[in-house]
Amino acid sequence: MREAADVPTYVLGVDGGTTKTVALVADEQGKVLSAARGGGSNWTGPDVEIPMSVVVATVREAFAKAGIGGRDVAMACFGLAGADWPEDHARRHAYLEGAGIAQRLVVKNDSFVGLRAGTHRPYGIGIVAGTGTNTAAIAPDGREYAFGYYASQGGAGDIAEDALWAVLRAEDGRGRPTQLTSAVLGKLGFAHPDDLLRAMVARSIERSLVNSLCPLVFEAAAAGDEVATEIVVRHGLTLAEYAVAAIRRFGMERDEFDIVLNGSVFKGQGPLLIDTIVQAVHKVAPRARIVRAGLEPAVGAVLLGYDALGIAVSEAMYQRLAETSPGAEFYRTSDGSGLAPTRRS
Repeated sequence: MREAADVPTYVLGVDGGTTKTVALVADEQGKVLSAARGGGSNWTGPDVEIPMSVVVATVREAFAKAGIGGRDVAMACFGLAGADWPEDHARRHAYLEGAGIAQRLVVKNDSFVGLRAGTHRPYGIGIVAGTGTNTAAIAPDGREYAFGYYASQGGAGDIAEDALWAVLRAEDGRGRPTQLTSAVLGKLGFAHPDDLLRAMVARSIERSLVNSLCPLVFEAAAAGDEVATEIVVRHGLTLAEYAVAAIRRFGMERDEFDIVLNGSVFKGQGPLLIDTIVQAVHKVAPRARIVRAGLEPAVGAVLLGYDALGIAVSEAMYQRLAETSPGAEFYRTSDGSGLAPTRRS
């Protein structure tokens, strides 16, 4: 590995998700020089110009704040939601390369930058649970896998949907009474579950408003609500299932490694979700260490940029990245707003 001082240029790290796109410019010593935030850039389909134009605009804003240009950036790492199939990576790489925003660049699914943000090891598992969910794994021998479109439950949107149906089931008698009824109706501005049902049938509730219900589930569970508790546990087991499948895929049952948890869902009130994951994973891989990412995914993208350049990341650099990265408010997405359109082809 080369020492950082051997590379007198800059590294760009980008985290592009459903809700937001974040670009960070850092120097070779681990200091974040500038940050910019744009709209969501998650997109499914061949016409990547729309989401990648969001990425490029965000990157150029970060460049302007740092007073640099693409020619000054030795390596750019893009962790992008929607980069799942091989052709997804190829299309994004071609567009970004054509934008001239770095000397070299790499495109990875955003779950990999989330993993790198929480571990100092070159292998491990990263569970991302934001608006949606994905899980990435890197085996000790370097093999990689991400669930991509196979991941179907565990995100804030899924938890919020369960909250809606918990209210309706409580009203029609199939389910038990729950604190979620008053919490959800109050958040959405409805007087009665019938009003909620009518709006759901008419599809008149904005998606971002639905997603904003997710924290209410954690609050109700922390207050002892049985229905909310069951929702949190169910999704904890679902998220653990992805990790367990990845562990078995790569034969990591006896290995010591980090399972990094990243995303707004893991910021929900109370320990229940994470405790559920810990218990389920340790039945299969007792030496795995479940950790919350200490850095944001965009910082993980910067770290992958250093890795690609062969820069040895020192403890001092980790500390400097943490100290110079924007504060929590800059990254906040708990309301689920700012969703980008998604094209299904």
